[in-house]
Amino acid sequence: MSIKSYFLAVVASFAGAGAAAAADLPEMKSQAVEYVKVCSQFGPGFFYLPGSNTCLQIAGTMRALYGFNSIPGGSYSTTPGFVPGRGGGRRDVDSTAFQGRFQLDFDARTQTDYGVLRSYFSIDANFGHPGPQTRPFGSYSGSNYVVEKAYVEFGGLTAGYAESRFAFYDNYYADTIFAPYAGSGQDGTTGVLAYTAQFGNSGWSATLSLEDPAHARQGILNDNPVGVADVAYGGNRYPDIIGDIAYSSGKFDKIQIMAAAHQLWLVGGNPNSSDRSKWGYAVGAGASWEIPVLAGGYFAIEGAYSSGASIYTGAAMNLNATAGSPPNYDGFSVDGRVENAKAVSVEGELAINFTPNLRGMIFGSYAHFDAPTAVEVDGVGSGFDAYVVGANMKWTVVEGFDVIPEVSYQATHAKVAGFNEIGGEGLYNNSKADTGAVMGGVEFRRSF
Repeated sequence: MSIKSYFLAVVASFAGAGAAAAADLPEMKSQAVEYVKVCSQFGPGFFYLPGSNTCLQIAGTMRALYGFNSIPGGSYSTTPGFVPGRGGGRRDVDSTAFQGRFQLDFDARTQTDYGVLRSYFSIDANFGHPGPQTRPFGSYSGSNYVVEKAYVEFGGLTAGYAESRFAFYDNYYADTIFAPYAGSGQDGTTGVLAYTAQFGNSGWSATLSLEDPAHARQGILNDNPVGVADVAYGGNRYPDIIGDIAYSSGKFDKIQIMAAAHQLWLVGGNPNSSDRSKWGYAVGAGASWEIPVLAGGYFAIEGAYSSGASIYTGAAMNLNATAGSPPNYDGFSVDGRVENAKAVSVEGELAINFTPNLRGMIFGSYAHFDAPTAVEVDGVGSGFDAYVVGANMKWTVVEGFDVIPEVSYQATHAKVAGFNEIGGEGLYNNSKADTGAVMGGVEFRRSF
């Protein structure tokens, strides 16, 4: 027998012995490995982090936006002392703009003996063409990244960078794509330390919140004679104090009343003046109702009034309005004496589901801002009325993909001609007290 034949015989004998031994063993079935374990207690999309009892949800929204605005006619130039202008005429302001935006959300929750422990983080990645754009999207120059929210919740405690507890309309509704609007939601995201008490299963709750006062500042306008120092905000002394009482009985049926206190801690002016520390305030209410005869239809409305705390009425939104408006402030220094600025706003929307995949919405807002008479006479500031009306249509092509066209009209009437901002670019109409513009576009939205 050759060496090769001997080697093959040995291999064959070992193979036969192995097969016989295997035949004597019990049959073993492979078990499925569960790489991701679904967590259903907090709703769809959550899964357990391996080796823990913490559930995580990762969600995202991609938006591609194409917008336009009609810049009103007239003669434009920059006005020293206000928002820096870009110079030139209306040829220097964009009428069309493109933007991409991606929002990524992380929501981690753990059930404990003392309630749910939650951490939430949201980040926006934005892209716009280099150079200032029109206000349909805000002024993006190339790419930027913005922290949208970052907070911790435990029981009724909320701490971190979260939505102001004064807000109602913006928290639940405000489904406009391009159009700005007045309202409490313009206070937006801020530093928050809040506690919310739930009154059993009644649907009623009450919140007390301490919030970042620097975020709520809208500035001080000065109209002082020679020899009187200008007045400005000093350092923070007290946080803004927010309180609300709310009721909710479902997805759409909600009511809320809210109040805010904001300190104007001032430097400059007359050092002997008693109004170098003043308090401003705001009060508001919001409500929404489901429309039973329209599946998914609802009507929502909110109103607010402020004295020395303009941001809580959303009057500050007019600095972002394509239609334009004068600047607004929390207070005015007239002859070294500070007066609180007054503002009021009302906003709302009506939504109707025509089909399960097609929803229409109409919306509108109104803001009124008061300036002291002395300031208006001197022509360095102005009270104004601002209006926004519009409509959009959301077509859900397939689950997770929406196409949303929108159009709106915005108009501002100022008491003093010459200080209407145009296009949010720091350009002022020096010949008119009234401005108006049409703005709109389309958004393509992919959510997961």
